[in-house]
Amino acid sequence: MTRHRATPRARPLIAALIGCALLASGAAQAQASSPQTAASAAAAASAPQVHVVIATASPIKLTLRLPARALPAEEARIFARTSGTVAERRVDLGDHVNAGDLLLRIAAPEADQALEHAKAALGQVAAREQLAQLNLERARPLVDQQFLSPGSLDSLVAGLAVARADTAAARAEVKRLEALQQFQQVRAPFAGVVTERLIERGDRVSGDGGDAAAYLLRLARLNELRVVVDVPQSAAIDVPLGAAVKLAFREFPGETFNATLRRRSGAIDAATGTMRIELALPNADLRVPAGLRGEATFEVNSLGGVRVPAGAVLSRDGKPHVATVDAQGRLRFVAVQVDRTAERDVVIRSGLDAGARVVISLGSMLREGAAVSIAP
Repeated sequence: MTRHRATPRARPLIAALIGCALLASGAAQAQASSPQTAASAAAAASAPQVHVVIATASPIKLTLRLPARALPAEEARIFARTSGTVAERRVDLGDHVNAGDLLLRIAAPEADQALEHAKAALGQVAAREQLAQLNLERARPLVDQQFLSPGSLDSLVAGLAVARADTAAARAEVKRLEALQQFQQVRAPFAGVVTERLIERGDRVSGDGGDAAAYLLRLARLNELRVVVDVPQSAAIDVPLGAAVKLAFREFPGETFNATLRRRSGAIDAATGTMRIELALPNADLRVPAGLRGEATFEVNSLGGVRVPAGAVLSRDGKPHVATVDAQGRLRFVAVQVDRTAERDVVIRSGLDAGARVVISLGSMLREGAAVSIAP
């Protein structure tokens, strides 16, 4: 077969024909795709608009400002341990005392007489024990010489045992009454300040302990104060023992006091949803009175998380969720774990990443997977 080569004059005509063919093909493809593009544009235009915010990272440290109340480091109500009449009162309201100092002296003649009677009874039973011991020692040789039966010896041994038991009981009674006599002197259990006095010289007191309100004095140790604070459960587990805490009181404007977190209860109160913690506040100069209310400021360790407006959190099946818009412009509901509230925002501990587009004020008609557009 003989091949025909295009002449130089025919080549431009061939190129023009090829170009026309390509243009026709492109126009056909454009006509075929134009309905799809138009449909997509129409769908985007008709998608409901939603307002979104960007979830931001929450700081690891969280500053808490909570109400606080200063209480004595130790406090005791002093009761009478024996019945009688107040013969002497050595302290008054506001007095400073040391541990072991005499506060009151109670006159109890009946107790003194009972002690004397018990001592006399002890002497009697001790004498009977001594006589039983001598009788037993005299009887042993007589049994060996068969002048006394073994049964008689057994009776003497038993009599000595009874006498010894009577002596022990009488001695215990003497010790009990001596202890009651010591209770006639009421002493301070620790160094502190008398913050309440409810007794006068000549008053009758009872030592039966039946009335919890019938105390004589109230003693408080004020050189250190125990400051109580109720921490919300969202931050309770993040409060470290030994943390430094700043205290401020309205009665001391512009001044802060340094306290240390000493104890925490370890239990969340069901009624308030808070955990009680205790701070130790040095108060050697006794400037801060017990019972003063103020504000505690301290930082707690947090697990971080992300922060979104409180209105973005909604409930689905009884659990917290947030609505997000994914990369394809579709609505997604995400289950989250709320850590705490911070002003008007909510800190989410898990389930949501920083940078996510979170919907606020979501309409009730929108469902999972619905196409949405982001409002400007």
